[in-house]
Amino acid sequence: MLAFFFVEQSECQCELNGRHYRLQQGDLLVIRGGDEFTFRHKAQQPTSILSACMALGQGSESNTLLHRRIPRRTPWPVTEDYRKEFEKVMAILGSEGSVGSQLRTSGAILQWLGYVLHELQAPLSSGEKSVAERSAVEKVLQAQRWATERLGESVRLDDWASSVGLGSIYFGRIFKKESGKRPKQWLNERRLQLAARLLQLTGKPIYAIAEECGFSCPFYFSRTFRKKFGMPPSDFRNLKRTSAG
Repeated sequence: MLAFFFVEQSECQCELNGRHYRLQQGDLLVIRGGDEFTFRHKAQQPTSILSACMALGQGSESNTLLHRRIPRRTPWPVTEDYRKEFEKVMAILGSEGSVGSQLRTSGAILQWLGYVLHELQAPLSSGEKSVAERSAVEKVLQAQRWATERLGESVRLDDWASSVGLGSIYFGRIFKKESGKRPKQWLNERRLQLAARLLQLTGKPIYAIAEECGFSCPFYFSRTFRKKFGMPPSDFRNLKRTSAG
């Protein structure tokens, strides 16, 4: 999966896999399958976003587009040019149901995608992945989806590995290789990101948020949260509400 997130007007704040970005008008952010992504903007400063998300595959093989070294964030040379190319696709989508609409839609999307890739000048990654390597990537992505659906539950490594048909030792090895993090480390970060969103968007008590995010001990949750965000959950909530206001 690839998603293209383009700021047409104004600006917004976002987090991608725990890294903070401040996106301004004309910035394009590329999001891949398995990424953890959130964004927000000030209520008094509306933001216009053009976003497109597509699942890419050729049978059991990944589309070659997924093998391109596409930069995460790119300032677009001319915002108006991107908007015009994007609106061409939207115009075709609006005419669905007419004769040949499916072919016209596919053609418009490919033309838009070609325009984006031409501007990004994204080369193919050096060296094609072997079948075994592609399988490992797919296993890790599948495991991440499985765990993301169970952030509030107790997740045992053996059960996690079994969900994708692997032994725990091999699972831990390929997970670290493909994601850059050990399984439990990755899981804790997803839980903390969920907790941060709940602190910002809800008035739930901190102990309830800790439990909802899979932390059975509120004190451990608070200590872990402080280590990642540099402040305890209560201060994080107050700071976000102040900045939003």
